Amino acid sequence: MIEQLFKALHHYNEAYRELINEKAMRHTPDHGDFEVFIQSALKLTKPEDWGFICSSMDIINDSLLGIEHFRKYGLDGPTKYDDFGEKYIRLYGVLNATYIQQQALLNLHRIANVMNLRDIENTVANLKVREVRNKLGAHSVDYANREAGNTESFVPVRFTLSGMRCDYYNNTTLQHTEVDLKVILGEHIELMNDMYDAIYRKSVSTIYKSNKDKIEELLEKIDDAKVLRNGGIVMRTPDGKRIFITAFESDKQE
Repeated sequence: MIEQLFKALHHYNEAYRELINEKAMRHTPDHGDFEVFIQSALKLTKPEDWGFICSSMDIINDSLLGIEHFRKYGLDGPTKYDDFGEKYIRLYGVLNATYIQQQALLNLHRIANVMNLRDIENTVANLKVREVRNKLGAHSVDYANREAGNTESFVPVRFTLSGMRCDYYNNTTLQHTEVDLKVILGEHIELMNDMYDAIYRKSVSTIYKSNKDKIEELLEKIDDAKVLRNGGIVMRTPDGKRIFITAFESDKQE
């Protein structure tokens, strides 16, 4: 199922890039300064948001490639050598890949002016992978436990690092925690899809506010991602018609 979520997130990013580039490519010397043109074309609050959009799209794609690779090969990597140095690099790498992806999507969320930014920030902050990243990949020796009101330190349990398993030890409270990386990465990718769906739909409605036909055309594209997320397949005929192949579970008992 997570493979379908990866496909869907790629679809969202490609569709959003097409949406943005369609406007950017219309700039000509007659339009004058590009930043002024693109701010108006995309209905941006600030001209510098253009640069943040470009960076965010690239970061989302690049980090997704890294997360996909990790999901395929786990902590051991494709060579399957029992090399703890590689396992640590892969662990720290995938945790921080999820973090920069979250930040990039939060950035697009802000720029698109999607409602309830504070709520989605809290949802992202409460992701288990975010917590693990902060404890192991960023603040291992200075993690601020706001509930307890103290600072704690954490370390991965070396002998558990294999496949999609990573245990860690709290050296302050002496608590041992088991982590299923497959599960927490799945939760992360699911939320990233939800966020990108909201970003794309809000951006389309903002940019083409008075063009209902264009809005309908663009939103139809993004509906493909819903099919992909649910394990379906989208095919297109030569005349542009779409064919959806969906999977479902039967309640019939043998």
